[in-house]
Amino acid sequence: MKKQKLKTNANIKPSGTMSVFARVQELRQQGANIVLLGVGELDINSPESAKEGAIAAIRENFTRYCNTSGIPELRSEVAKHLGKQTGQRFFESNVLISNGAKQATSNILVAILNKGDRVIIPVPYFTSHPIQVELAGGKPVLVKTEQKNDYQITKADLNKSLLPKTKAILITSPQNPTGSMYSKESLQVIADFVIKNDLWLISDEIYSDIVYAPSKFEPLLKFFPKLKSRLFILNGFSKSYAMTGWRVGYAAGPEDVIKLATNVQANTTSNVCSIAQRAALAAILQEPDYPKGFLKELTAKRDLAFETINTIKGIECNLPKGAFYLFPDVKKFLGKKFKSKVISTSRELTEYLLNEQGVAVVPGEAFGAPGNIRISFALDKKTLERGLLRIKKGLELLK
Repeated sequence: MKKQKLKTNANIKPSGTMSVFARVQELRQQGANIVLLGVGELDINSPESAKEGAIAAIRENFTRYCNTSGIPELRSEVAKHLGKQTGQRFFESNVLISNGAKQATSNILVAILNKGDRVIIPVPYFTSHPIQVELAGGKPVLVKTEQKNDYQITKADLNKSLLPKTKAILITSPQNPTGSMYSKESLQVIADFVIKNDLWLISDEIYSDIVYAPSKFEPLLKFFPKLKSRLFILNGFSKSYAMTGWRVGYAAGPEDVIKLATNVQANTTSNVCSIAQRAALAAILQEPDYPKGFLKELTAKRDLAFETINTIKGIECNLPKGAFYLFPDVKKFLGKKFKSKVISTSRELTEYLLNEQGVAVVPGEAFGAPGNIRISFALDKKTLERGLLRIKKGLELLK
């Protein structure tokens, strides 16, 4: 009997950002001196309140299964926070605590999509979003936006992207990787389109607390309350509270769909780590203004990174309004050589910067935007300066 060849789903791609991190770790283990400007996390520690909350949970033996949807106290506090932010009323039943905002996104997509349903995603996008749509059985519809327009999506863009079986729009603001934010005018365009075409709107707001003055985060429900029956808000503690490793995120939205998303989670991971939830609860209760404590220093790092990158002839880069990334256009460096090797793509450019200059950034291909690179400036000033100068030197060596 002929042996059957076992097949796998070869279309599942790795995370573009995590691939860079893994490669850097590999090189560092070999002794290489690498400056990592590629990972999306702050260089500060989690709040003391979170650590103490976790320790207390362990001492109290709060280490067993809990509600799949999250401990009631944390869901209640998240609901209160969203109520203050949006001016709309949220209940525990509107909130699902997940293993980071990534799982929150996947839960919602699985809950709302049937096979072949389409989801509109503006480009550049967060690296995992199109893959998550595909894993949920859907088809991403990618809509290119322009750097010269600060990556705002237009009515014409949306109208062109509307296809049969379009079910939802998935947006991010403040944006990863660009640092741009949707203006009130753009949000109006999105809201009108969603309501007119009877769509779901999924809003990734993980960077909502990291916004640089004079810009302000604009909650959708504050201005468009009619969206409440069709809007899902994705957020978490990773960025605002420097708690990336704790893996506590959440989705908030209509109760009936949150129940379905809870069923998805029940059949995949069940509840988020009980100890991590108690840490998040302590942080939100005891240090609600924690993000304000690091914004001044992060603003200075943003300005340093922006000014340094813009001294490089040929670079075009917008000033970020939120998050902690620069997303410069490097197309003028493509086609140039280092020694005898021609660098044709932004992916090849990031490989060159890593291998020859010892600095790691993420290629724009990971975000659907070849010709750009993403640079994180959320690390200590000396390391940031060293990394930026390596980028500058590397680009200026290309002929």
